[in-house]
Amino acid sequence: MMPMDASIQKPLLGATLQNKRLFLAAFAAVLGNFNFGYALVYTSPVIPALETSNIPTLKITRVEESWFGSVFTLGAAAGGLSAMLLNDRLGRKLSIMFSAVPSAVGYAFMGSAQGVWMLLLGRLLTGFAGGVTAASIPVYISEISHPGVRGTLGACPQIMAVLGSLVLYALGLKLSWRWLAVAGEVPVLTMIILLCFMPNSPRFLISKGKDDEAVRVLRWLRGQNTDFHREFEQIKESVRTSHHSFIKDPFIYKPILIAVLMRFLQQLSGVTPILVYLQSIFQSTAVILVIYF
Repeated sequence: MMPMDASIQKPLLGATLQNKRLFLAAFAAVLGNFNFGYALVYTSPVIPALETSNIPTLKITRVEESWFGSVFTLGAAAGGLSAMLLNDRLGRKLSIMFSAVPSAVGYAFMGSAQGVWMLLLGRLLTGFAGGVTAASIPVYISEISHPGVRGTLGACPQIMAVLGSLVLYALGLKLSWRWLAVAGEVPVLTMIILLCFMPNSPRFLISKGKDDEAVRVLRWLRGQNTDFHREFEQIKESVRTSHHSFIKDPFIYKPILIAVLMRFLQQLSGVTPILVYLQSIFQSTAVILVIYF
């Protein structure tokens, strides 16, 4: 086999480095989605434990169970609406980092709860954080990614949310409900530490007139030997025309309408209540699996 020419090898090494940095930034961000999935189903193993609690102030009633499961979605709705403002004011990265504050405080409330009101407040705060991350992370990932990996990385937020739910169910077999809340702090703190070293979205920087910083970010993400200047010009032109083409361009609004409709229909299927009350559902059905030989 003939040795690879040095002039060809150098750009390839640059391309590899580019994806390593991009993947690291995407991983740091999607830890927020992991936390969203973890927090969403936190009630599944916790409600049965609280029903038999020895502490009178923590012995949960049916009405309180309903609020404990559903108040998360109220917080998520508020967080999603707030993200529209936060994304434009703080930027995508700082919005994701901001979500760590209500999330960490919410887990602290639930882990140290001495009354049902602390559980409800903690659940509301983690829901708010989940709403912010659900609205901010896909935007951040799409804006830092190049077309070659944008589709793949765009699927990561939902995958990580499902993985977070799976980890919660698995930990629920071994940990008490208080320690489940403590364990929820781990991805939150890991996310905020990693994001401290990650760049902001080039598109956001350009929209704020920080062109030099946007060029430096693209150089860091793409590599020194890539045509990041051309991408910078493309993003700049896209930012300039985006405000005028959103309503009129079917290429933009049709996929958005389709995605919103599909998401709406998915929620009508009732998948969220099933995930939230999964353990209680299985216990109430008293299903016994018998193996016949």
